[in-house]
Amino acid sequence: MIKEFSKNDFQKCCDLFIYTFNRPPWHDEWTNETAHIYLKELVDSKRFVGYTLWDNDSLIGVAFCHTRFNWRGDELAVDLMFISPDHQRKGCGLTLMNAVETFAKDNSCITITLSTGVDAPAFSFYEKLGFEKVPEKFWVSMHKPVEQSAANL
Repeated sequence: MIKEFSKNDFQKCCDLFIYTFNRPPWHDEWTNETAHIYLKELVDSKRFVGYTLWDNDSLIGVAFCHTRFNWRGDELAVDLMFISPDHQRKGCGLTLMNAVETFAKDNSCITITLSTGVDAPAFSFYEKLGFEKVPEKFWVSMHKPVEQSAANL
């Protein structure tokens, strides 16, 4: 069952986030404290939109998004979407993304945007849902590592 995100479910979202990303293929090292900070920052965004997916009383999926202004009209940015590893490849991601798309349609959003790695397991999933890789001549994702001084470590 899909529900709009409730702040009462925040800790369950943190727990599922840690369970999902601290294992293969991600091998992250989230703690309750760091997950709380990361997810709270998303939830506290000014135009936050969130959905949770439940199997009876168990949280099995989360989608955190926000709307943002574009000169052509609002767009919906999917900041984070994840499904419990125990429920992947069972249509749960599709169910969550359908809720996201319904919100976008109901709120006259002109596009849905998201970021994922081309080698990430979700890349082909999003392609199957009709998402297209933006041609590199239009947009490229870039990053620059910040070298830390010994005093900051």
